[in-house]
Amino acid sequence: MNQRIAIEPSGAKSDRTRAAILAAAQDLFARQGFAATRLDEIASVVGLTRAGLFYYYRDKQVLFDAMLVDAFSELATRLEAVLAPATVGVAERIERAVGTWIDVIVARPNLARLILRLVADGSVLAQGIFSDNNRLPLMFWGLFEQGRRTGELKPVDSDPFQTASAVIGTTVFYVAALATLVPHDEFEPLDPGRIASHKREALRATRHLLGIAAPND
Repeated sequence: MNQRIAIEPSGAKSDRTRAAILAAAQDLFARQGFAATRLDEIASVVGLTRAGLFYYYRDKQVLFDAMLVDAFSELATRLEAVLAPATVGVAERIERAVGTWIDVIVARPNLARLILRLVADGSVLAQGIFSDNNRLPLMFWGLFEQGRRTGELKPVDSDPFQTASAVIGTTVFYVAALATLVPHDEFEPLDPGRIASHKREALRATRHLLGIAAPND
């Protein structure tokens, strides 16, 4: 009797191995930084030899760059999707972007840890944390200027990145660092109730900084 044996395509296995390498690299780079993370450690987590790891990534810098693209590409795609639709008002698009930023960072807290690690290490990235680092800032800048012209935004500060840094920085710190500074066993930043509260406060701060009327105003 003939038996049909399912053979996994080599491409599928390679893709799974590559994904496992990137996940291990993201975790170790976030916890230890670029300089302290050794390729042997990453290979060991995935079950590869150092030579086997080189089959996928020729050196640590190439792996690090690929890890950043993999880590932040989903976030970039989702932010672009909510910022782009011209049929939606400026204020609503910005508020949706704030909500999306918080949702993704909360769902993947390693991203917040990775951002803090990059800052702590003094990393200078040629392309920022996104593979095309100009697109999102330019989209936000364009919306900010459009909102000022139409009167939909009445910002406290003429520099849009003052608002962006306040909201982005608050969420990164909340997810990755606040628990370290709060000496209370019951404090859990990823508790759904606390996350909802954080999102409300972030939106309130955004509306204040950009002069957006609250929904019930």
